[in-house]
Amino acid sequence: MRLQEIMGIVREYFFLALIAVIVLGLIFFIGYFIVYRKLFGGKKELTKKKILFGGMFTGYIIMVIGVTFLNRGSNYQGEMNLSFLSSYREAWYSFSVRHWQFVCLNILMFVPFGILLPLLRPRFQRAIWTIGAALLFTLSIESFQLMTGTGIFEVDDLFNNLLGAIIGYGIIMCFFPIKAKGKRQSFFYLSPLFLVVLSFGSIFTYYHFKEFGNLSIVPIHRADMTQATTTIDVQFNDNRITVPVYRAPSYTKAAADNFVTNFSERIHLDSTNMEVISYPDEGVYWIGSDRSHNIWFQFLDGSYRYTDFSSFDEDKEPKDVEEETLEENLTKFGIDIPQDSHFRKVETGTYEWKVDKKVIENQLIDGSLTVSYYNDDTVKDIANQLITYDKVRDIQIKSEKEAYKEILDGKFQYYSKNKMIETIHIDKVEISYYLDSKGYYQPVYAFHSTVDGNDMTILIPGI
Repeated sequence: MRLQEIMGIVREYFFLALIAVIVLGLIFFIGYFIVYRKLFGGKKELTKKKILFGGMFTGYIIMVIGVTFLNRGSNYQGEMNLSFLSSYREAWYSFSVRHWQFVCLNILMFVPFGILLPLLRPRFQRAIWTIGAALLFTLSIESFQLMTGTGIFEVDDLFNNLLGAIIGYGIIMCFFPIKAKGKRQSFFYLSPLFLVVLSFGSIFTYYHFKEFGNLSIVPIHRADMTQATTTIDVQFNDNRITVPVYRAPSYTKAAADNFVTNFSERIHLDSTNMEVISYPDEGVYWIGSDRSHNIWFQFLDGSYRYTDFSSFDEDKEPKDVEEETLEENLTKFGIDIPQDSHFRKVETGTYEWKVDKKVIENQLIDGSLTVSYYNDDTVKDIANQLITYDKVRDIQIKSEKEAYKEILDGKFQYYSKNKMIETIHIDKVEISYYLDSKGYYQPVYAFHSTVDGNDMTILIPGI
């Protein structure tokens, strides 16, 4: 999620909260000053400070409700995730900005709760009251999401929300005891903030200095193999072997912009007023005065999807064509098909070239290229995932037996409600490759299997 999108959501619900606070403020004014004070002669006074902080806290609660309920549809059906710190494991293995955003935003969302509550009532200057109120509030949110299907009940959300409230409480409370108890205790209140900053700083520093990136194929939950029956058709080798590690042609945003500009010029598209929407991992490019063409570009490996939206015109239809004609058309886009690529027809007008880990000196070509050809004799859709990787160095990987043991231990991705597996049959094992979070093409073991009657390739990291 881009920063602009996050700020847009905050801005949207800020104005909603502001309107709600104004309306509630008018109701409060009538009820307190006119009915309570004048008509009934009430003597209890409210200070301006209480009214101010009460309004701020009310607005904050409305914003949280808006973000957690009104910003999403009912797409979940009683789903729960009770695995503690699973969101951190998922963020670590994928190491995508998106996953870390979810973790950090869940913490930050409750920081104002911890700040405002002690200002609102003196009793909440005691930690147990503020933490208890935060627990009750976040538990109510998660429970309501579970019942309404607007979200998943996640233990990590409870933890992150509580952590945010504790940080907020520490921030505001560090100012209270400065005069009464000295600065030492005020710094004690900031210790949760310091610990969180230190923890995240350590994680990101360690990641920065490690040679290779992380693999998203590493499971955040283990599959339940306690009742599984495993059969094999192969004998696994217990020798560790040495294989190459490669690297994808990763792009910066500037390099991606330049690629798309050159791509557009080749097919005579005016990119002068090109609209660019940049995400942390990809860029979305709209080309042409009427946004007639689009490219989704992946920064990590340079793969992209090109679409000419004239394909949706009524007079445009997919058309079959010879491979040679397709290759001639693709040269206009700067695309050369590697020799010995496997060519096949997918459907009318749609064709695919596939290369399976072809090594040429210190390079590896792997992936697929899919194109769609139309009756005006043009290519209007390209999905180019045919990547040329450069060799980095050779590395020793775990043995087949070691990788197989990880399967027996349930250390592989398996998506089901209860994670329990009854049968696994392994037909074949081979070395494959998988792109990590830093753009390295790491060796992995691919176990071609049948899991509970369904064909499945189980991937186990080789390093």
